[in-house]
Amino acid sequence: MKIKMISCWYATSFGEYTDGLRGALERKLGSEVGVISSNCGCGDSMEIKGQFQDHRCEFFRFPHVYYFKSSNPVKYWLRTKAFRFMYRERAKRYLHHADDAEILHFHQVLNAFGSAAVFSWLKLPAHAARVVTVHELDQYQLDCVDSNLAYNLADRIIVHASDLRQKLLDMGVDGTRIDLVEHGIELGPPATGVKHGIIFYGGHTIYRGKGLDNLFQAMATIRNKLGDDTPHLVIHGHYGDVAPESTLKLVEQFDLTGLVHWRHQIGVKETADAYREAMLCVLPYTGSFGGWPAVNALSYGATVIATKCAGLPDHLGDAAQWIPQNDTSALAEAILNLLSDEPTRKTLSTRGRARAEAMFGWDTIAAKTIESYRAALAHKAALSRK
Repeated sequence: MKIKMISCWYATSFGEYTDGLRGALERKLGSEVGVISSNCGCGDSMEIKGQFQDHRCEFFRFPHVYYFKSSNPVKYWLRTKAFRFMYRERAKRYLHHADDAEILHFHQVLNAFGSAAVFSWLKLPAHAARVVTVHELDQYQLDCVDSNLAYNLADRIIVHASDLRQKLLDMGVDGTRIDLVEHGIELGPPATGVKHGIIFYGGHTIYRGKGLDNLFQAMATIRNKLGDDTPHLVIHGHYGDVAPESTLKLVEQFDLTGLVHWRHQIGVKETADAYREAMLCVLPYTGSFGGWPAVNALSYGATVIATKCAGLPDHLGDAAQWIPQNDTSALAEAILNLLSDEPTRKTLSTRGRARAEAMFGWDTIAAKTIESYRAALAHKAALSRK
């Protein structure tokens, strides 16, 4: 089975996902898995600095036209036409590198790897079976809902969470070709040392659907009750290599200066160490996707407090303390309760590590992905016989 993946290849959570999956696929299949990539257009510091996973990648540069919904209908029409044209040309470049691949696996994230590129790519002829992993939806496909019917040209679609699967179904995507394959992780040894503090993942856009303002407000309540015993809060993510000015203002507004420690974009090893050290991982998400911090927390013993949003139930199962979304009082209460309840923390932590070992190691994720590849090949063969 000759496989090539089209994906972001910068040292972000998306690139780390592709790199982890690629390594596990190569171990299972005994053959090299290729990667096709290009400049993303996200503006993350990893892209600006050109920090790649490694050099085993077919990389090309291509100009960007960014999507935005102008209030002027003429400008919006012209801009969208240019946007679609440029991403159709980029999709052609992706296919130019396909060679004799039997499976082409597109990891849809944003910008150069967003929905416009995917839909154009699916509409172009290709000999290979095509698989799309939809990591997240972007604004273009949410504004142009009918465009999502292009997913039905894929031989297989992979999502990480049930709520995203339902969104695709609601947009008219064929559910018989959608597989749920959770986010994976390279499982290191479990945490053994003394744990302290709280960790929060800010993703690529720290405010969008993350509930950070609720967390800051909850931390202010906790500080008022615990005083000098208030745990510190570590924030990391791919939002940039400095804290956004708006978040610093919130820290000052809630009088949390000295309690919030910014780690920004840290690598795989540093991320694992941060979750090993953390007592709690708090994910008050209302949107976005929380699978990556969830599997890190489960793997390294940080007890999780989370909402039932953003793919978190699919990953956390019975290994989390659940809270309602946008409920600051419930969030503060859950944190205070778990800080003082070591038996519950230990129970949830033990369940979490067992769940990570059973479900989220890259070899397990690769095995599920290979089943999707086989289904894609069967679908492609059936179409060719018609």
